[in-house]
Amino acid sequence: MRFPGRLYLLFTPESCRRDPWQTLGLAIAGGVDLVQWRKKGDDRVGFERCRTICRAHHVPLIVNDDVMLAVRGRAAGGHVGQTDMPVPAARKLLVDRWLGVSTHDGKQIADAAHEGADYIGFGPCHPTATKGYEHGKSPADIEAAVATAAQHRLPLFAIGGINPDNLPGLRRLGGDRSAVSSHVLSAEDPRAAAAALRAFL
Repeated sequence: MRFPGRLYLLFTPESCRRDPWQTLGLAIAGGVDLVQWRKKGDDRVGFERCRTICRAHHVPLIVNDDVMLAVRGRAAGGHVGQTDMPVPAARKLLVDRWLGVSTHDGKQIADAAHEGADYIGFGPCHPTATKGYEHGKSPADIEAAVATAAQHRLPLFAIGGINPDNLPGLRRLGGDRSAVSSHVLSAEDPRAAAAALRAFL
């Protein structure tokens, strides 16, 4: 099955400028078509509310760094980083649910493909305070990552400090999917913020 999504919202309720549930709904209305529940610690009520909103809008929900929550919570899939649960173990637990993997170089992309990932996040493409990265990847690194992912037929979401000013440059390098957080969550108008990004995808 073709992996869905072009504009992937990494959703942390506490990072929202306005009411988080309004923010989520507005972001989806603006063009977000994939959502990641990205909250540390146990918040089953929040997770279920997020899932309800996503289902109402027919938007898949991925759980970050908690594969068992993805399974028990009947989410569309799970996502792991390089220091989280090993990809083969996550793949086994998720069975036929989506599995995403955070990557930072070509080898990690190839490994993710061989170990059963359905998509990857690649970055940081630009500096971002969300993860504390002061520097982004070079254009050559981004272009090489896009090529490696394409070679393995693995959808790649560019991540890290993405906004309407730098997204066109990523598109010129071959990136056609993006994962975003602060640009949308901290916006006064999340719908407009998402729409401004979606226009390039």
